[in-house]
Amino acid sequence: MFKIKFMDDHLKKYRRMSERELSHSVHSNMWFTPVLYVLVSLLLVTATMTSDLKYNLGYQMHPFFAVDYSLTLNLVGTLTAAILTLTTFTFNLILVVFTTFSGQFSPRMLKNFIASKSTQRVLGIFTSSFIYMLLSFLFLNKRLAEYYFAVPVFAALIAAFSMGTFIFFINHAVAWLQVNQMTYDMKKESLSIVKNTLENEVDPFKVNDLSTVNIDICEERGDSIYAGKSGYIKLIDFHSIIEEAEKDDIVIQLEYTIGSYVFASTPIITYWKNEDHEVDVQKYLAFISIGRKQTEVQDIEFSINKLVEVSIRSLGNYDPKTATNAIYQIGEVLSSISRNSIFSKYLVDKSNNLRVVLQERDFSHYLYHSFGYIRHYAKDNVIVCTEILKVLDLMAKSLNERDYNAVWEFGVFTASGFEDLFLFTLDYQQFHHALHNLSVTTKHEKEYEAFLEKNKAN
Repeated sequence: MFKIKFMDDHLKKYRRMSERELSHSVHSNMWFTPVLYVLVSLLLVTATMTSDLKYNLGYQMHPFFAVDYSLTLNLVGTLTAAILTLTTFTFNLILVVFTTFSGQFSPRMLKNFIASKSTQRVLGIFTSSFIYMLLSFLFLNKRLAEYYFAVPVFAALIAAFSMGTFIFFINHAVAWLQVNQMTYDMKKESLSIVKNTLENEVDPFKVNDLSTVNIDICEERGDSIYAGKSGYIKLIDFHSIIEEAEKDDIVIQLEYTIGSYVFASTPIITYWKNEDHEVDVQKYLAFISIGRKQTEVQDIEFSINKLVEVSIRSLGNYDPKTATNAIYQIGEVLSSISRNSIFSKYLVDKSNNLRVVLQERDFSHYLYHSFGYIRHYAKDNVIVCTEILKVLDLMAKSLNERDYNAVWEFGVFTASGFEDLFLFTLDYQQFHHALHNLSVTTKHEKEYEAFLEKNKAN
């Protein structure tokens, strides 16, 4: 009874998930792909055992290809233990290595590696190979067949394939463990989240010209909807919220954004009614997924934070090249956000009526939460801060011009307080050359001159 209730609760958790959240949850777990491969191995066991036991394929083959019962039993039994040992050894070794790397760079690296398709396919191949050998060993029967063909031949082929997979996996792990490859994969993930969350899900409903939208209702006192449970906001179904708000003729304000932590008693939604009617509160809460941990499904800042962690930990481990590499990857993600995003907190329906008000997030917010932490931990490192200025300049060349002021102000923030830290003339030249290039790109040459005059005066 307890097991049935536990499974029912587990299934309910997946039924409550949205399509994107369910897809992310399933593919980030280690069991999904191996289960598919095991099902294939079950079909293969059925086919080979049927061929040998029912159709006596071993008797119909040339004696050279027919394998007697004893040899088949020894072969399958030996391969069963060998594949299990190979699987255990491989993943034990990899987990030890990744535990070390997680402590050195980011604890989230292990999850990324486990969630990669190549890793899951390798685990699926090892698991299905072991299941095939085990079941074949179990169902071998001397009374039903003295000679076998399909079972030993497929066992040998699967063993050879598993060995090839082992070599591929070692090569995959070594390639993935390279820092440049890790940061590149993290950047690709962040760019994908930016595209799906901002460009595809939110931006189509945003409005820039506020003169076409009536926002006066938001100045009145509204009704509150409480979260109902504690945790991180993992996912928000903006499309459904706007559709239901249009049907109910209400305006909704989301008091917190994706990635925020809320308590059960926290007012998470404020809404205003144009007419006096009842609003189904639970309907809107169902469109907001709250869980115990943050996920990368819609959380842009959380995905960028992985690269930030790599950079900060590299600084702590005296590895400036890795830190610089992560900084450039972050810069590319921020450039994508600036070019392709509409920084407006107002979402409208098809009739251009205001329906949802978000928490305001502009480019400065993403810029600070990306480079601000790195700047703090690199405050005494002139070389790394010079690289930050170079990245800002590289970013500015592809940014939307509306974000020039934000980039320049952050550049000045980064450049402040370094006059006593230049050990060599070359430090001074490189640093101020990078800041000058940034001022030219962002069209703040006068501000750059004023900054120099201020530093000379001090």
